[in-house]
Amino acid sequence: MGAVVVPGAAALAWGRVERRLPVVRRFEVPVARPVPEVTILQISDLHLFPGQEFLVDFLRRVAATERFDVVASTGDNFGGPDGADLVREAYAPFLDRPGFFVLGSNDYYSPVRKNWGRYLTRSKGPRPRVVPDLPWTPMTRMMADAGWVDLSNRAGDLEVPGVGALSLLGTDDAHIHRDRYVDPAPSWEREGVLRLGATHSPYTRVVSALTRRGADLIVAGHTHGGQIGLPGFGALITNCDIPRRYAKGLSQWHSQGRASWLHVSAGLGTSRYARVRVATRPEVSLLHVFPARGRL
Repeated sequence: MGAVVVPGAAALAWGRVERRLPVVRRFEVPVARPVPEVTILQISDLHLFPGQEFLVDFLRRVAATERFDVVASTGDNFGGPDGADLVREAYAPFLDRPGFFVLGSNDYYSPVRKNWGRYLTRSKGPRPRVVPDLPWTPMTRMMADAGWVDLSNRAGDLEVPGVGALSLLGTDDAHIHRDRYVDPAPSWEREGVLRLGATHSPYTRVVSALTRRGADLIVAGHTHGGQIGLPGFGALITNCDIPRRYAKGLSQWHSQGRASWLHVSAGLGTSRYARVRVATRPEVSLLHVFPARGRL
């Protein structure tokens, strides 16, 4: 027993350090169509609560030092009602850029304590709640007032200065069964338009539906990259039905003969009840999308 307990305790101790070491991940996304070249900064799973100010400071540095054209926020911004001020501070440096967003369960509902044994052995969603207790409406109003496109069960367009047109299609959070499907905007079928899908939880039903619609790239979060992983093995779980190999990073997703790029962000934060990350650093991602011109 001791041979198991000691390494486990050491890993959890390191996990308390690792959660405070955010990084910028960079990905090249070649698209086999003539699309605009664009760099997307994806921010996900902040889970902000007092004590997470280091994440706000990190995002300020990202805004000041990195080059990107569009911001994608893929949900779960709150660690509780007491995180509202930090959420405003976190997004303030980005609101002068074009952007779009979807919501996650922890934009509507405060986190709850979980039995870790049950969490690590099943992927079912939480019991449904119907009365949100988080200030999600002021947050979405702030983003909408900045011109960001709300993609929670919606479609939209985004014209990026110096880049070109993006056609956007998204869903609300499938983890709490709020996902619904809408028709793409008319721009989706135009030549030279980048088709972007967005969702918080990368459930296979959502990712497959967006792929069949013809999305060039789908962005999601939710998994925390497994939050607790093993070096050389990866995520232990994904907290949804997507296979572990898709827990974080860039991959291709296939459905009914069609393929889309899928990027699942490991996100930045943790639940206030599980303040560790093991073998999965907090992250934001820079996705450089460009026309492949036969390089695929």
